[in-house]
Amino acid sequence: MALPTRAKQIAAVAALLEKAADADPPLSLEELAEEVVDGYHSLIDSSIKKPVKFPHTGMAFKTPISSKVAHVAWSDEEWAWCVSGDSRYGFFVATAKSDYWSKVEVSTAKSGAPGHNPDWNVGDQVLRGQIRKPFTVLATGDKCVLLQDLGPIGDYPTWRLQPESNDNMKIYYKRERTPLL
Repeated sequence: MALPTRAKQIAAVAALLEKAADADPPLSLEELAEEVVDGYHSLIDSSIKKPVKFPHTGMAFKTPISSKVAHVAWSDEEWAWCVSGDSRYGFFVATAKSDYWSKVEVSTAKSGAPGHNPDWNVGDQVLRGQIRKPFTVLATGDKCVLLQDLGPIGDYPTWRLQPESNDNMKIYYKRERTPLL
């Protein structure tokens, strides 16, 4: 999926402006802006052929704002962690209540799929820095991991999720040979 061509975008905006020019009574500046924005969103929505019904782990999708295919690398009832082949951190999207999923299209692409990290595997346990903060790897992208905080040290909250790049993992984290918990 891609944005409509520049010519289609111009034609759509021109049609909206022409319609607004013929309005009786004339539209206010705010009403005109609303017409243009709503019309442009409709133009983008019309390019979505196979919308996502429900995001799930492993699903590939495309967005109108990026030429890259993204994958849901991990999800639960509230959040989905998504990565593309070159993601260094990935991004979170609410799973059930987010309007985001109505603006994306299912893809069959395999490139950049999660789980192909050369340095880390799901289930690896690591400690961060001198405070020896324990984490486990929940999911991996090609160049990143999703960590789950395993427990409190001092006032730190527990069970938090944290995306991290492979570069930072090499510098700030130490792999544990024996299970932490």
